Amino acid sequence: MAKKLYDIAIASGSYTDVEGNKKNRYSTIGVVMQGDDGNAFAILERNANLAGFPYDATKGNSVVASLFKPDGQTQAPQRNQSATDMKDDIPF
Repeated sequence: MAKKLYDIAIASGSYTDVEGNKKNRYSTIGVVMQGDDGNAFAILERNANLAGFPYDATKGNSVVASLFKPDGQTQAPQRNQSATDMKDDIPF
């Protein structure tokens, strides 16, 4: 089964945090996956319109996409509680 390696995101704007630091706001447009054979491939959202992202003349006619590790990748999956594991008498 394929494994998700990265989220593909493009800076869609910026904001200033409470400490006055300028930060980028990102829109996720796809993912990079690793197949069973070990090769990497990308899956892009069909509705991602690259022309709709902010234009920066210093970068020419290109759009810069960043790769981010998926949120929660390092966390162990949480086990679902069954009705017998619950401490109270109500099973829902």
